[in-house]
Amino acid sequence: MNKKWLLITAALALSLPWAGCSKSNKLAQSSPFTPPGGPVELKLKWPKGERIVQEMDMKQTSELSIPGQTAPVKQEIAMQQEFGLTVVKESPDGEHEVEMEFLNARLDVPIGSKTLANYDSTKASAADQGNPVALMFGKIIGSKVRFFLNAGNEVERMEGADGLQERLASVAPVSQLQAFKDLYSEGNLKQMMDAHLMLPAKAVQPGDTWPVHIQFPMGTMGTMFVDDHFTFNSWERHGERNCARLEFEGTVTNKLDPDANPARMSVSITDGKSSGVAWFDPELGMRIDSAMNLDMNLVITMPENPLGRPDAAATRQTIASRMNQTVNVKLVSVK
Repeated sequence: MNKKWLLITAALALSLPWAGCSKSNKLAQSSPFTPPGGPVELKLKWPKGERIVQEMDMKQTSELSIPGQTAPVKQEIAMQQEFGLTVVKESPDGEHEVEMEFLNARLDVPIGSKTLANYDSTKASAADQGNPVALMFGKIIGSKVRFFLNAGNEVERMEGADGLQERLASVAPVSQLQAFKDLYSEGNLKQMMDAHLMLPAKAVQPGDTWPVHIQFPMGTMGTMFVDDHFTFNSWERHGERNCARLEFEGTVTNKLDPDANPARMSVSITDGKSSGVAWFDPELGMRIDSAMNLDMNLVITMPENPLGRPDAAATRQTIASRMNQTVNVKLVSVK
C-alpha cells in the first residue's frame, strides 16, 4: 500500500470523533436560550425529521524520514468532506434511527512541484475515469449508512457498512484500497456517531472538568486510544448562539494487534498530543463548531521488495514521520 495514503487514513480517523453536528439555518437567529446560573445538561438531541449537513475541513503537514534519502520529504494534505444526517425514526423510549449520506469530497495532495492526488467530487471530468482516487470516491459519494441509536445515543447496530466495503473492494485489489477500507470501516463509521462520548455524564457549569477516554479500531494502526481532559471554560456567544465553550487537551496513543499479519504495514504513534475547543449549544442539543489540533510522531514499518520481483526475499523498511493536523467541523445546513 502507498504509505502516503496511510497518513491520510490516520489523519481522517483521528478527526472523526469531532464530526459533531449542528443546525445551520438557526445559527443566524438570535438564541433565546439564557445560560443558567447553575449546572446544565449537555446532551445530544435528535429531533425526528431533521436533515443535518456538516462539513469537515482537515489540513495536515508532515515530514517523512525515508531510509536512503538525506533530506526529509515534506508533505501537505488538504481534505474536505460533507456528510448528511437524517433522523428517520424515533421511539418513545428515546431510541433513534439516523441515516448518514456521503455528499461530496475534495482532496489535494501536493508533493513538491508535483501533485500526488487532486480530486473534487463536485467537478467531475473525463480524466476521472483513469484516476483511482476518483474511482474510489465514486463508490463512496452517495452511499448511505443507517445507525440505530439507543436512548444513551450509543450505536447498537448499523446497516449499509458492509455494502460500502464491497463497493470499495470492487474498484481495485484490496492492497491498494486498505487505507480507504480502514477509513470507511464499520469501526470508524461507528466512531463518527459517538460524539456523546465527549460530553459529561452529569450536569456541569463553568469551571467543571471531566476525563474522556475513547478507543476504536484503526486497521494498520491497531487500536487507537484518545485520552483527553475537558473543561467547561465559559458561556460564550458564538455567532448568534449562546454556547458552552469546551476546551480540551490530552494524548493520542495506539496499540498494535498482536494477531495481525506480520507482513502487513504497521504504524506506531509516539508523543501524540491533542488540543482544541468546541462550542456546544444546549438548546439545539448539538455542537455548532469545533477546532482540533493534533501533533504526533509516526513510526511506519512496511514490506519492501527492492527488486520489484514476486520471488524476491521479503524485507521491511521503517519510515519516521512527524505530523501536525488541524481539523475544523461546522454546520452547513439543516432542514
